[in-house]
Amino acid sequence: MRAIVFGGADIDDYSFCKKYINSENIIICCDRGLLHADRLEVKPDYIVGDFDSVADTLLKEYREKNFDIEEYPSHKNYTDLELGINIAIEKGADDIIIMGGIGSRIDHTFGNMHLLYMLLKKNIKACLINEHNYITLTNSKLKLKGDKGETVSVLPFMGDAFGVTLKGFEYPLNDATMKCGESLGVSNVVVDDEAFVEVKEGCLAVMKARD
Repeated sequence: MRAIVFGGADIDDYSFCKKYINSENIIICCDRGLLHADRLEVKPDYIVGDFDSVADTLLKEYREKNFDIEEYPSHKNYTDLELGINIAIEKGADDIIIMGGIGSRIDHTFGNMHLLYMLLKKNIKACLINEHNYITLTNSKLKLKGDKGETVSVLPFMGDAFGVTLKGFEYPLNDATMKCGESLGVSNVVVDDEAFVEVKEGCLAVMKARD
């Protein structure tokens, strides 16, 4: 089951969102993420957060319509996005797409990548996406379909990565070691109809990016 989790980072062009969302998804809005669901005319199943960034008028509108809203204090040990992800886990999601999780606040974006790592450890498929980026993590094998010509960066995450193989890329690797503190893996290009990423030990961040 797929969950769409909306965070509060800006989304300027919503066209990319629509191909990921259907009526069978769980929709979870984290604080200002409610704005994105509202603009997409997507009905949220859960609204969660401390609500320090969503417009009061918008939140009031959803309160009056009796949507499921969970409010937390601003002083807490979890970000609003993590609260939303925890709901997705509790509801049995095995595929979580995070929209509004990549923004101008690099600390939030980096923290959200750590949430991807938490989900990876739970064997839950997950990614962060916006108009220009797609970020996911793997600790085994990953196949990229239909991405010929796209720029893809592959970097070690949370430590060195061993036994890294990249196939279908302009710069392939075979059973290589990728070390933290090096830029090897930035701005590779997919040259085949399918590309493959494999790591035997460790974790890789796989990032599609375009200007």
